[in-house]
Amino acid sequence: MMISKINDSGGDGFQYRLLLFLQNKLGDKDIRLEEIKKDKWLLHTDQEFWFLKLYPNKHKFQLQKNVTEALRLEGFKKVPGYHPIHETDKLECDGKTAGLTEWIKTNGIFSYLSPNERQNALSVLNEFHQYSRKVLSKGKFPALPKQKLTDKWGLRLEEFIRNKQKLSVYVPPAVIDTYIQYGEKALQQLIRQGFSNDYCILHGDVAHHNFLRDQNNQLFIIDLDLITEGPPEIDYIQFANRIFPYINWSLAELWKHDPFPDYKGNRTFLYALLFPSDVFREWNRFFREGPGYQKNVWSYLMALTVHQFHARMVCCRDIQKSLN
Repeated sequence: MMISKINDSGGDGFQYRLLLFLQNKLGDKDIRLEEIKKDKWLLHTDQEFWFLKLYPNKHKFQLQKNVTEALRLEGFKKVPGYHPIHETDKLECDGKTAGLTEWIKTNGIFSYLSPNERQNALSVLNEFHQYSRKVLSKGKFPALPKQKLTDKWGLRLEEFIRNKQKLSVYVPPAVIDTYIQYGEKALQQLIRQGFSNDYCILHGDVAHHNFLRDQNNQLFIIDLDLITEGPPEIDYIQFANRIFPYINWSLAELWKHDPFPDYKGNRTFLYALLFPSDVFREWNRFFREGPGYQKNVWSYLMALTVHQFHARMVCCRDIQKSLN
């Protein structure tokens, strides 16, 4: 297998230096690296497969490793474990911290297309919350960041408003104003209503690509980059936003997935569904990134913002009826 060179991960030849470093650390000259995406590789020999990832700093790596090990110790094995090398040594190359976790062999890409797959992902997420409550109850992670959703959404809304003039070149101003009005109203109510005090560890990024189904039909949840401490409904709010496009923005379809029926009368949850977080997030990133990225996401953004607008507004009206 040829080793591909990465130019934006520490300079020319970084992957080769990383390979030599790992061969030395692990005592195996047969190790090979196959690039998956920036800062992520498949590490393998003829017999073993591991996922290699670079972390932004030592603290991020250690926190994720410690949380993962605590979850697995409690009995939650649906998050990949770390390589034994991390018990005795550090993997630091060119000032970058690397982590090795189990490689999950899959038969294909997991998606939210089917009700069954969506429900499977929700069940794993629910288990993640249940086990993480046990971990938190033992007071092991006082430094775990606290989730401050309203602060984050407030900044996201402000940035979107600043981009309004540039956005009006692409999207009808009436559509933009509608999103802003819903955002402002929902955020005001979220601050007023508040969230529950049922704290657990939140995953923070429940996109479909962070679930993997292995060849034994076991579903795993991966990528703990955004873990925080907070109430579980915050993960479920994000999950709902992720699957709405797959269910044609149908509130009735959403309630068919457990545990969403538990939140039908929860005003905080309902107001959060009104907040167009995905639209704000994606357009803000669009204006921060370069032409290459903008070209790649253009069709997706127009579908999300304009083509799905009517279905989303019908959903918003249904939510408002529930609130009234």
